[in-house]
Amino acid sequence: IPSRKGRGKCTFDEFIKLNVHKRKMTGAALVGLSLAFFAAPIQAGVITDMAGRKVVLPEKIERVVALQGALSVLCCLDCTDRVVGVENEELSSMHWIGEKGRTYSMANPGLAGLPAVGSRQNPLPEKIISLKPQVVFTGGVADSADQLQRQTGIPVVVLPPGELGAGETRFYQTLRLAGSICGKTEQAKRCISRIEKEKAELAARITQIPQGERKRAYVGGLQFRVGHGLMGTSRAYPPFQMAGAINVVDALPVARTLIKGRFTLEREVFLTLSPDVIFVSESGLDSAAGELSSPVYRELPAIREGRVYGLLPHYYSADPATVLAEAWYVGKVLYPEAFRDIEIAKKADELYAFFYGRPLYAEMKNNFGGFKPLVEIRWKR
Repeated sequence: IPSRKGRGKCTFDEFIKLNVHKRKMTGAALVGLSLAFFAAPIQAGVITDMAGRKVVLPEKIERVVALQGALSVLCCLDCTDRVVGVENEELSSMHWIGEKGRTYSMANPGLAGLPAVGSRQNPLPEKIISLKPQVVFTGGVADSADQLQRQTGIPVVVLPPGELGAGETRFYQTLRLAGSICGKTEQAKRCISRIEKEKAELAARITQIPQGERKRAYVGGLQFRVGHGLMGTSRAYPPFQMAGAINVVDALPVARTLIKGRFTLEREVFLTLSPDVIFVSESGLDSAAGELSSPVYRELPAIREGRVYGLLPHYYSADPATVLAEAWYVGKVLYPEAFRDIEIAKKADELYAFFYGRPLYAEMKNNFGGFKPLVEIRWKR
């Protein structure tokens, strides 16, 4: 409750005294205010969210809104039946930011029929209030969560979607927290166990490859906010790490703080790296194909000899199924003998079915091209 002069907050008792003595509130108005204030269950639990905020939650949560990537976490935990509103972006049919690029939305087409609650960057408090959710989950930061909670009067829990790789511990914490709040503790455990199982199986195969025989790889075509073509790349790229690839950009100095490792590489630097294999995210393939056509690049050994492969895009690393499937594909490309028994379409569908409830590889392949050699790119020789 705001203080009289906007300097912080006052307690409920102070607020009542202030209004009774200064504004001469009637008994009826005071009763109405008390009922409104205590509308949330008094026996509610207090949790600490992923931003370190204390949030009071109702004991039973049946209606939620999930913003800024938190929806992907709820889909992994099979909580979509509780979602009552989604962001505008979830209703879009655009190639990348809409349901065609987000596997959790593809697996749950009913989400596209839910009311919109504003955009990712501009949620609309009045829309959220009208849907009467008991909790709002958001992948945003503490300040924006506090603001939205003040605007709506609804508990807001920071629940960032996280990533595999460097942010894996935090991703596991997010899954556990969301599972605890939604009564899906066992499902959260199963998700974490499956990720660890896949990583262990990958590692067991990679240990067969001597360090001196590890392949040097580059990934381009990554999108972060906008497309960056072939020069859109990443340090500490999780699929490379899991598949035993030597990422040629990991040793490069980068002068600024990176968001999940992604940055735009200078073309002159790219020409000096000479990776054994180049992978291109198919969300940035249109731009990358044009660059691959350039005489500047086409004489690089990996390009000249056709060692260029397409990858399915994933929304940063918030999609564990696609990230893990990609790691298996990268391993199969780099070390075919160690992965000769792996059928990538089958492996991908096993992962999609586990995390999202149904196989999705055929749809992703139809939308983007699938895991495959990019021999069909007709860059000029």
